[in-house]
Amino acid sequence: MFLNKIKILKFVFVAGLVFFAFVKVANAQSGASNFFIESSFDVSGRSTIQAISVKTSPSLYFYVEKSWWEAQPQLKKDEILKNLDDLSAEFQSNIYPNLTNIFGYERTPGIDGDQRITVLFTPIKGSQEAGYFRTDDGYEKLQISTSNEREMVYISVDLLTSPKLKIALAHEFVHLITFNQKDTNFKIEDDVWLNEARADYSSTILGYDNQLDISNIQSRIKDFIESPSDSITEWRGIKYDYASASLFIHYL
Repeated sequence: MFLNKIKILKFVFVAGLVFFAFVKVANAQSGASNFFIESSFDVSGRSTIQAISVKTSPSLYFYVEKSWWEAQPQLKKDEILKNLDDLSAEFQSNIYPNLTNIFGYERTPGIDGDQRITVLFTPIKGSQEAGYFRTDDGYEKLQISTSNEREMVYISVDLLTSPKLKIALAHEFVHLITFNQKDTNFKIEDDVWLNEARADYSSTILGYDNQLDISNIQSRIKDFIESPSDSITEWRGIKYDYASASLFIHYL
């Protein structure tokens, strides 16, 4: 009886290994990976999604939420891939060297031992939300179980065909730098308004605000005029908070 139980346990264990190996191979063949995301930002309130690797550059991994990507017509996929080529070149030549020169470097090679940064495009609710950054990902799973254990940022799929895509990546990249320079190196956590203010200033540093059709500062000025008494330090995550913090940092 005891030996039979051992045999059954061995069978279950081996079957489990085979199952997980099958899932891993299936995901590898489809180029898909599972990621934790912030449910408060997701259009469906999910906390995990499956995403497909659509492109890899010398500095970046690009993933897109699987079901969204597969629903797109081929012409749109081709347009997106071309945009990601342009974004990779912009990151390499402008975003990365200029922002690291001013704010310092992200953790590299990083918690995953890889110098590349992961950019995950996922459906984000709200027209005002371009993307976000999760501090969870900078810790090992033993510390935070929902960590993706990557240097990574999250951007709305709505921006994949938008000229504002580079602005969103630059903004979230500053958050990634800040996490290393403050949280990791000195165990200091910035006030949200100051963290967001620095990230928002990146579009001016990089010259994007000189392009009136995509100017971030023009948008912030418009929002500030609508609510000029909005508090800088009382952060609620609404567009008027970004406007107040952004204009204050530009003033400084």
